[in-house]
Amino acid sequence: MALSVSSPPADWSEVEKQLEKKEIELLSKEGINLPQGHLDGYKYTPQPRVVDKQSWDVMPAPCYTPKCTSANWTHTDVNFEVGEGIAYITLNRPHANNALSDTMQQGLHDACFELHRRTDIRIAVLRAEGKMFCAGGDPKSFQEAAQMSDAASRKSTTSFMRLLYYFQCLPQFTVGLAQGSAMGTGLGLLAACDTVCAVSAARFVVSDVKLGFVPASIAPFIAGKVGPAHAKRILCTGENVSAPLAKQMGLISEIVDDELDFSKHVETICEKITLCAPVASARSKRLVQNVSSRPLSLKLLAYTGGELADVRVGDEAVKGMVAVQAKTKPFWAEKLIKPLY
Repeated sequence: MALSVSSPPADWSEVEKQLEKKEIELLSKEGINLPQGHLDGYKYTPQPRVVDKQSWDVMPAPCYTPKCTSANWTHTDVNFEVGEGIAYITLNRPHANNALSDTMQQGLHDACFELHRRTDIRIAVLRAEGKMFCAGGDPKSFQEAAQMSDAASRKSTTSFMRLLYYFQCLPQFTVGLAQGSAMGTGLGLLAACDTVCAVSAARFVVSDVKLGFVPASIAPFIAGKVGPAHAKRILCTGENVSAPLAKQMGLISEIVDDELDFSKHVETICEKITLCAPVASARSKRLVQNVSSRPLSLKLLAYTGGELADVRVGDEAVKGMVAVQAKTKPFWAEKLIKPLY
């Protein structure tokens, strides 16, 4: 049956109306007159559903197709080493001050992809080679972004935010080691870490506003780390923040005189994490992420109550209580976490 219209219909519902009208006209010519509303009860009318998703319903998902694992690592701009209970992700582009290129983002993603699936790794250390921790985005990426369509530009920004979120949601306790200064998106990487140690000479700056840009991809992570007041100071003024001020703001946790002192800092963290149950530690981290800055509500109470109910009947909780009563170390504390550096 052909349909002839003078102008294209606005949407599919309009097409259906015109088809129905034409069908009624053709049936009328054959002496068949259909009453108004004769299809009532037969037509399926979809009912729209509004799903109120909570932060704990949004799970981290891979951003790229992984290219390699620690067993056959091929990336050169990012190194990935796995030890006993600990892994090291190293930004290895010192000639470019570790500016984040596409290849570096792929390397970071591949390391995260493996860590999300490794239950034997308890701590993930993010470090860098060279004088700077990270100089932010690669200048080439800004030139390429200027040539992108609006849709492509939005996709690129969202992709990097997803990578930061993917890293932030690692089940391991993440330790950032800033042996030098961090700029722009490099600050976003540090903000996504659970704790950060920096040398006293390090500086931290986000200068996007001085160039006419907005630091959209890292703003949620900076604000989540230091709070809205300090985030506005960092992102809106482009201030060059010293290590002591960054610690006062909460951006970094510890300051050391020299990067050689990082070894002792990591060793101390390893000793503490060794005593903590792996699953309980990972779920506690996720719990903090999901309840942070959220108002107390019935849904929040239901979520936290459900987490406790689920965990306390688990293997770790049961065996942990047995160990307490027997006055012995729980099984997880027997496996020491050994730093590589």
